[in-house]
Amino acid sequence: MKNKKIIIMAAALIAIAAVAAGIHLTTRDEVTAGCVELIYNGKSHDIAISDMKKDDVSGIRVNGKGEEIEVSGKGISLADLLAMKKIEDFTKVTVVSDDSYSAEVSKDEVMESGKAYMMVEGEEARLVVFGDTNSKRSVSNVKQIVVE
Repeated sequence: MKNKKIIIMAAALIAIAAVAAGIHLTTRDEVTAGCVELIYNGKSHDIAISDMKKDDVSGIRVNGKGEEIEVSGKGISLADLLAMKKIEDFTKVTVVSDDSYSAEVSKDEVMESGKAYMMVEGEEARLVVFGDTNSKRSVSNVKQIVVE
């Protein structure tokens, strides 16, 4: 009897989680493939990853275990990305992945040379904050950049 109640409660919780996940997935905006959506002052702009002026970038980031990982590849600094759209007046940037994971980067960090980059591989972009001890600010599959 007790096991039957536990099974029924577990099934109910799984059903609730499945419904919530379905609702969440239907409320997310679609971003054009190969693009990152930039939102600033209530306006949305798609930026093609292929249009980003990428340079060779390398540096050290820290993973969740505190280990230093060398990162190198093609990328564009967040400062240069915002300059493409002539954005100068902001306090922070929130970078959002395709699964709605997000991380914030302050204006000071964005403007610091060699600090915050969108690393690009193919049609995928990833936020990397070099020298950052908060590994949670490494965002893969970036789909949206919200500038405030």
